[in-house]
Amino acid sequence: MSLIHDLLKPLPAGGVALRGKLGASLGLSINNRLKKVDYAHLVEPFKLRNERDRRWRCEFWGKIVRSAILSWRGQPDAELLALIKDAVAGLIATQTADGCLSSYPAELQTQDWDIWGRKYAFLGLARYYMEIEPAPAVKTALIRGLDQLMSQVGPGVKNIVDCGWHDGLAASSLLEPVVLVYQITGEQRFLDYAQWIVAQGGSTVNNIFTAILQGTPVRELGNGKAYEMMSCFEGLAELYRETGNPDYLNAVTTFYRAVRDQEIFITGVGGLKDEWGEFWDHGKFKQTQFNVGGLGETCVTTTWIKFCGQVLRLTGDATVADEMERTLYNGVLGAMVPDGSWWMHCNPTPLAGPASKARAGDQIPGYGEDCCLAQGPKALAIAPWLAVMQDSRGIVVNLYEAAVVAAELADGTRVDLTLTGDFPRSGEVCITVRPPTSTRFPIRLRIPAWSRQTRVAVNGQEIACAPGSYLSLERVWSPGDLIRLNFDLRLQIHKGPDGGGRVALTRGPVVLAQDSRLGPVDAPLSLERLDTAVLETVPRENIYLQCRLADDSTLCDYASAGNTFNDHHRLCVWMTQATH
Repeated sequence: MSLIHDLLKPLPAGGVALRGKLGASLGLSINNRLKKVDYAHLVEPFKLRNERDRRWRCEFWGKIVRSAILSWRGQPDAELLALIKDAVAGLIATQTADGCLSSYPAELQTQDWDIWGRKYAFLGLARYYMEIEPAPAVKTALIRGLDQLMSQVGPGVKNIVDCGWHDGLAASSLLEPVVLVYQITGEQRFLDYAQWIVAQGGSTVNNIFTAILQGTPVRELGNGKAYEMMSCFEGLAELYRETGNPDYLNAVTTFYRAVRDQEIFITGVGGLKDEWGEFWDHGKFKQTQFNVGGLGETCVTTTWIKFCGQVLRLTGDATVADEMERTLYNGVLGAMVPDGSWWMHCNPTPLAGPASKARAGDQIPGYGEDCCLAQGPKALAIAPWLAVMQDSRGIVVNLYEAAVVAAELADGTRVDLTLTGDFPRSGEVCITVRPPTSTRFPIRLRIPAWSRQTRVAVNGQEIACAPGSYLSLERVWSPGDLIRLNFDLRLQIHKGPDGGGRVALTRGPVVLAQDSRLGPVDAPLSLERLDTAVLETVPRENIYLQCRLADDSTLCDYASAGNTFNDHHRLCVWMTQATH
């Protein structure tokens, strides 16, 4: 039992069935990607122990299995579950007599990506145990695997920051599964090991956990590698639950705000500097610029939305859910090929177009996988996890696409919710509440910060609310009670943060973009009379949302823009403004 209880927690597996754009996309991801993975192939590196070329085949089993587990949680599927179970059994079968789970030969272990890969193996096993079934064989494998690694890296043996890549950040991200193994087992040695990892500081450059509290910009923490760094802070959030150390929570929330304010693009993704968009580098202010590297690695997107989920659970801050919504409807959906079969590695570069989307390639020639292809499905599977949650007394609604929800109050009373509407195309949403009998409990509704004037009514009676907060509706609910919401979807202008004159447009949580199927890309845009913009009732094929402005130019949602993943199909997010 954790010392700290989350303020918000997700509903059990299958408790939220999304019926809108996110739910349909998750179904495609399961059927066209996750069910078609060769899971035996992912086990081979652990079976053969032949990773002698300093590569990272070791990460793919854990990343993909973890994606599959969360996807199954959102849409329970018997075929996918069978594949997951076989994959778990296959990995455990590779464990050596001393407990080692590694793709590296003994003489190369703890070098390069070995600990990183073992981290993902532990994460996959731990999530299976916690989300699907508490199988004794999985628990035993975790204990044996971590004990064996602790004999190689630990106090008096080898410092974890001296292992692997990125000045210790990659290896130090082992913190998260170490804490999960402690949660599963209650064995004190694992909690002690987790605190030892934190005491090493996560990096040889600086102590990232204390430097963030001293005001160090996130790009100067360690070597600035975004994804690995966030993974370390995810582990710190888990450790806070077990220790209650307020410094840990302060570091986690300070880091969250710093990343949000310094690094995240308008599309809800981050990462730049190198070719693949993997580092923090003042990205919020450089996102409209050219020659700043690639933009927005999907692994960064996935880890950002996961980390936001940690902060949301711990703080109950509605604006964190705002960030997650923005990432889901833009960065996540925009990174997936429309049929769910593939993902992109790097977002279109530049965002101040013209640019195009490209499918992820074969990262290790001949192996057939890519880290972002492995991780994208997990980011999408956050949607049902986030959509409707619970607090200690009632139900919390975070997302507003059509859904069927089965929740359970603290006293065991089941409450069903049905969300209807065409959100985010339409701002009108209805929530039908169905307790078994008239019952008093609260329902909290996230009122998005982007909706400046939200109208809420319960059984026809209007109730005042404030943007960027939760509206708590505590009353006696009877079967069939109806909540109506009307969100403010008027177009909003966002000026380029670098002051260069470019602008972006949003409609609710959705970023709009120019698309070469609909007209010129990177052509000047008139921003006069935006209040007369018209949503096209029948958008072009393969476009979800299409909006015509007063100057007759037509924009579409960022997720649809460039979604043929063809070099000749261009888009532009940060647009130039027409002068008069």
